[in-house]
Amino acid sequence: MKLEVRGAPFEENNRMNLEVGGIPFEENIRMNLEFFPLLTSQDLLGFLDGSVPTPSPNVTSSNGITQVNPTYISWLTTDQTLLSLLYSSLTEESMSEVLGLSHAHEAWTTLEAFFSNRSKTRELQLKDELQLIQQGSKSIAEFSRLFKGLCDQLTAIGRPIDNLDKVHWFLRALGPDYKIFSTTMLSQLPLPSFADIIPKALSHEIFERSMYQQSINIGFYAQQNNSTRPKSTKSGKPKPSTASASKSSPSSPDYCQICDKEGHLAKRC
Repeated sequence: MKLEVRGAPFEENNRMNLEVGGIPFEENIRMNLEFFPLLTSQDLLGFLDGSVPTPSPNVTSSNGITQVNPTYISWLTTDQTLLSLLYSSLTEESMSEVLGLSHAHEAWTTLEAFFSNRSKTRELQLKDELQLIQQGSKSIAEFSRLFKGLCDQLTAIGRPIDNLDKVHWFLRALGPDYKIFSTTMLSQLPLPSFADIIPKALSHEIFERSMYQQSINIGFYAQQNNSTRPKSTKSGKPKPSTASASKSSPSSPDYCQICDKEGHLAKRC
């Protein structure tokens, strides 16, 4: 039997790097998004969970002759291929747990027990990160991706966070700038889902930015208007403008354009 992984024959994949959310395959052995569909699509999962029993190596014919069971040969071929597939997906540390085991089901069961303890440690670590994380200077889009990534990692190891905790931790992490928004969301019945909270938070962020920009514009225009107003003197009366000052100054003497003399205009020459 020939398995194919990512479109290439299995024997060409000497080392698979199966990951979910950046976590190595062995830490996601129960929830791996590539390994399980591969086995399920080819009806092979039963070889790992033991639901496909091991056939007898030999069978006895009706005339009493014992011979190799063809069904066992077929089963063994698939079993050993899956065992190699598991081996190629493990680190050296994980490999030490299954060395010496002869069949895929034995290796799978051993790995489940081994990673079950490590998953618990990882679960506590991720939950601590979720409860301590803060938005800070990050945008809602950036922060929500980071928060969701931690939630996805917990789901990948079989420890999903329920919606109530997810929404509560996310809103708390937004900080005091989103106090009114967070209080409003938490007071709604039923409580919005985490998937609904994200677009609402994005809309709120955009609205707050637009209000902030509007206040800046108003302040700018007010400052411009104040700078164009005439300044008051100490007596409280506004200083005359340059134009009005020029009107109040003595007029220049008359000048005749005909005789080129001062004292009268051309119409009186």
